[in-house]
Amino acid sequence: MTLVAGNHPDKHGREISGTQGQKGKMSNWRRALSALVVVSFGTLVGSVAGSALVTPSAAAATDSTDTISVAISGGPLTAVVTAPQAMSPVSLDGLTAQNSVGSASEWTITNARGSGAAWSLSASATDFVSAAGTTDTDARTLPAASLTITPGTVTAFNGGVADAAPTTAPVTMSHEAQALVWSPKLGKGAYALTPTFNLTVPANAYRSNFSADRETSPQNPYVSVLTFTIS
Repeated sequence: MTLVAGNHPDKHGREISGTQGQKGKMSNWRRALSALVVVSFGTLVGSVAGSALVTPSAAAATDSTDTISVAISGGPLTAVVTAPQAMSPVSLDGLTAQNSVGSASEWTITNARGSGAAWSLSASATDFVSAAGTTDTDARTLPAASLTITPGTVTAFNGGVADAAPTTAPVTMSHEAQALVWSPKLGKGAYALTPTFNLTVPANAYRSNFSADRETSPQNPYVSVLTFTIS
């Protein structure tokens, strides 16, 4: 059996030639080949048709967006401050100035305004006065400037979160308000500090007046009124 190239312009395969005996066999072979081609073609068509029937996967979901909003309101600007419960006693010696010292309980300053605006804590003091008694009839005084308040170290209250610590400075008291602690900007949050108080008593100061009989009645201590303002 011989396979020869076909001459028909539409034929792209090959023809089979041979003897008559072979032609019968070849006829069967052709039918088999045709069947094979049909099967192969059917497979191809099935494959193509199968591909055409595949439904495209759903498009990937697009990202979705939404908004959330919240209103934040500012709170107050406050200070909790106290003077020392007691100052150390002084005994005059007529030679040198003495110092009466004391520490206040912890102060707290809270700036919850949320504006970042400046604030300051200021203080003023009246003169120290030992009130007159029944025997010591003249009130005795020490000037307000005898007292110095030192704010000390400022930290975030209770280990919380606050802006950088505000500025502080020791202040010699007067009748006019003076800044003890201040923040020119920011200063948001809560702060804590423990100031110290120092009263200088000159060597020639008057002792405290007795409330009644001298040496036997209680003394009237020197008292000053401190005013603290935060704004």
